[in-house]
Amino acid sequence: MNMKRWYQMYKVLKSNYLFFIVFILFLIKEPIINLFNYKISNDTCVECNNLKSDYNKLLEFNNISYKYNTDYVNTTILFKDIYGYMNEISIRGGSDLHFNINDPVIYDNTLVGIISKVNKNNSVVKMISNKDIKISVKVNDAVGVLKYSNNEFSIYNIENYNDISIGDEVYTSGLGNIGENVFIGVVKDIKNVNKDIEKQIIIDYKINFKKIKFVTVMRENV
Repeated sequence: MNMKRWYQMYKVLKSNYLFFIVFILFLIKEPIINLFNYKISNDTCVECNNLKSDYNKLLEFNNISYKYNTDYVNTTILFKDIYGYMNEISIRGGSDLHFNINDPVIYDNTLVGIISKVNKNNSVVKMISNKDIKISVKVNDAVGVLKYSNNEFSIYNIENYNDISIGDEVYTSGLGNIGENVFIGVVKDIKNVNKDIEKQIIIDYKINFKKIKFVTVMRENV
């Protein structure tokens, strides 16, 4: 077979091959388009749900001044220590918003930190997981100290005879620099320590520091 004949056959095969590809693409274009639209819709839905959740939490903050009898300011996070080396965040607002050192900082009506440094337009917040912070808390009538270690919050210095049960709520006691009745979490487990003369209270703490985008500062009434 001469070269001319080979070339003619090649053009026919090439033409049919391209036609076959175009035909296949035509058949599957609808499923591909639907899949792409589905992915966009789902991604949009997830983002909408996140915004809705944030909005609902902001609505809950409207009850803060009534619940705690204090003034409050919602603000955004400027810097977050996502790796937890410093256990600090920086927030928008400082002396310009009348923030002060030791002002409690909450999210979803739960204590997340305490202001440790105030600048003109921003402030540093030490998270309650910071080892430098000691928080006096109460469970029912028992008062102890909240500590963070081994990725969990525990209460120490509570005598064994105190009546505490799993599910009891934990609040700040009002002793020290933080006001009373700021919510921490609920009792998840109870252990006897120091030869059974004390209790170690394990707390079920719901806030994920890495996911929060805004917080509320409970400042003095101005």
